[in-house]
Amino acid sequence: MEKRTTSTKKLLAGLMGIAAGASYGIGGAVSKIVGQGGYTVMHVVMAQFICALLVLCVLTPFSKRPSFSKTSVVKLMVLGAVSTISSITYYMAIDLLSVGSAVALQFQYVWITVVFQAVADRKVPSKIVIFAVVLVIFGTLFSSGLADEFLSGEFTADPLGIVYALICALFYAIFIFFNGRIASDQPAVPRTLVMIIGGFIVTLFCGGDLFLNPHELVELLPGGLALGLVMSVIPVLCIVGSSSALPGGIVAILTSTELPAAVLAGAIIFSETVTPLKAVGVVLILVSVIITEGGDIIKPKSLEQPKHDT
Repeated sequence: MEKRTTSTKKLLAGLMGIAAGASYGIGGAVSKIVGQGGYTVMHVVMAQFICALLVLCVLTPFSKRPSFSKTSVVKLMVLGAVSTISSITYYMAIDLLSVGSAVALQFQYVWITVVFQAVADRKVPSKIVIFAVVLVIFGTLFSSGLADEFLSGEFTADPLGIVYALICALFYAIFIFFNGRIASDQPAVPRTLVMIIGGFIVTLFCGGDLFLNPHELVELLPGGLALGLVMSVIPVLCIVGSSSALPGGIVAILTSTELPAAVLAGAIIFSETVTPLKAVGVVLILVSVIITEGGDIIKPKSLEQPKHDT
């Protein structure tokens, strides 16, 4: 019974990691729609965090009461700030690089998180995890459109854009890795609220002048609410839940569903062309998620090592 409960918990945690990635992928399309109103990136991000805070403040009274220590609160706020810096540097990278190049570089967070996990555990990742990471890397090169850019000769690489994208990857890897290591025993909703507050403070320094233009702030609220849900509330809650039961490296692989979701959303909402190479990349990423979910999370009984009494 205990094994079955653990297996079910890991399965649910895996599904939450997948949902987090898919939510981020859809969020990219939503941010593009909101951005078409002519607003600055930082004002859009600011509206996103304002709405995320409002949603979490409404949900928190219905959640189990937390018991945070002062140290945990500070660490969670810093973790939220780290996540926000990752988002900001990603948008900055897109301004200087093609979307395909920026996404491909940002997705290096997958193997970085796996390395963090290996160092922390002092243990080489399983063959399934290593294979899944390789699939994600190749899948990203294809599904992001970077491979198409190389073949068409349209590849461009601004050095500063590359730096921004790699900083984004590093900070996102830190966010995923430490998510399951800071106050992981606390209720998800108030825990997420504390992180979002940390991120909100960062946005105040970058887009706080939005408060000086109440008209624009009101106009941004509908889009900010949508972004707050799909880019802050839903994915962060899912990552919190996933990280509570799974290692950071596994969570990183599962959240790679962001790119297939983004490709699908782009095709449906903006009628973007899905080239054969993009389709292959999506399949590779989905295969990596499936083998991770099936092989490193839900281990068949035949593969489980028998326990011996000592």
